[in-house]
Amino acid sequence: MNNKIKILLNNLIKYYNSLSILKKFFIPSLIGFIFSLFFYIYILSNTTNMKQSIKKINTQSIPVYETIFDNEFLLQKISYELHSSVVADEIDWINETEIYALTFRKNLKVLEKSTFKNELNEIQRVFNTYYKEASDLSRQLIISKKDYDDIHNKTILVVNKYNKLLQLLQDLRNKLKINIKKDINFIYSTSSMILLDSSYTFILWMFISFFILLYIYKDMSSRIKQIVFQSENIASGKANFHKRLSSISSDELGLIVKSINTFISKLEKNHHELEDTRDDIQRFIADTVHQIRTPLSSILINAEMIRDLQKDQSFSDCIDSIDASINMLSNSYEDLSYVTSYDSIQYNPCKISLTNLVNTRIDFFKTICKMNLKEIQANIHDELNIFINIFECERIIDNNISNAIKYANVEKPISINLSRIDKTNKIMLEFKSFAKEIKNKNKIFEKNYREEESKRGLGIGLNIVRNICDKYHITYNVKYKNEQNIFTYIFEEI
Repeated sequence: MNNKIKILLNNLIKYYNSLSILKKFFIPSLIGFIFSLFFYIYILSNTTNMKQSIKKINTQSIPVYETIFDNEFLLQKISYELHSSVVADEIDWINETEIYALTFRKNLKVLEKSTFKNELNEIQRVFNTYYKEASDLSRQLIISKKDYDDIHNKTILVVNKYNKLLQLLQDLRNKLKINIKKDINFIYSTSSMILLDSSYTFILWMFISFFILLYIYKDMSSRIKQIVFQSENIASGKANFHKRLSSISSDELGLIVKSINTFISKLEKNHHELEDTRDDIQRFIADTVHQIRTPLSSILINAEMIRDLQKDQSFSDCIDSIDASINMLSNSYEDLSYVTSYDSIQYNPCKISLTNLVNTRIDFFKTICKMNLKEIQANIHDELNIFINIFECERIIDNNISNAIKYANVEKPISINLSRIDKTNKIMLEFKSFAKEIKNKNKIFEKNYREEESKRGLGIGLNIVRNICDKYHITYNVKYKNEQNIFTYIFEEI
């Protein structure tokens, strides 16, 4: 079934793309005609059902209802006449009730083909029994000079049959009343539904026509914009040679697209050569980063040995300066190492103590802070654990601290706060530094963006931070408050 739908949709799209622009704008009118045709059939079907209901009411329900009502009156008339004959001692009056009884039966016979045949047969049976027994009882009462003692039981039976017959007539009349009401409600609801559906159909047709026209307009507009955009890129030397303009349509715009694609194909060869050159440069950077590791480690070890071997503090400032420079170089090296390897090396997460890691990285940057006349004030809560790769978590912490050192005002404290958010399993890591307000907080995490061009750097630190945060669903935010730039990161606690 799904394959058939896909084939149908593909055929419709092919047909649409084969049309000229003018013919495409005739599609809403055609769909509107088809839509109206189906709605006409729907109205015709509902109108037929309404006619059947009206016919049923006029030919069945109402005649039966009127007959039952007349028979109730006849039954009461017969009962009254029989009673009067007994009171007046007139047996002839009993015979006169035969006319009413005959009319009662004729009324029922007329309706013998109705849908209430079973009920009518039961009424006729009970009536025949009642009339015979009531007539006989009346004659006996007249003959016995109204001596009720002998025929008391018969009187009770006749009264019961009268009540039963009357109840049958009333039940059938109530049933008819309900059926008539249902049929009338059906007619009313159907007519209301047709009127309402007519309104909805008109509105729906207007919406469908609008959206089809909008789709055609958007299709034309997007293709024209695509042609203009690609043409501008070619003119400015920024063409995307890996991508061709869509040329599925054979209309006027499709012919233009094919001409542009032919031109792009002629430029693609040079583009491939440029890509090969770029790959060579990336490999060179990766190899260079790899070669830095050994001499950098050697410098770190030798600096520690000099510090351990010095006999006084005369060279402390020089050694601190060397340590700070080495640590800054090490931090940049780690960023470069991550950038060149994150898509080829899998950094697996594990449970780590964020408390210990933040304290360790603060110790790492102490020398750098000292040489830059900066001081870190830390408020770190104990035993806060998260699930993350430790190297990637270091990138978040190190880049925020190094940026704070680089851009913060001299002799102003850098605040680092790590705490649990009350009544949640969230951990908040916050970096505050007194500095100029970041002008463009939306771009600060973009690659190669630097807020101050005078501050030289690789411009990749916060971009690395953003990518790691996105990977681990870490919420991050930047704001400016009380003359401080505040970087906030929200982690899930284990």
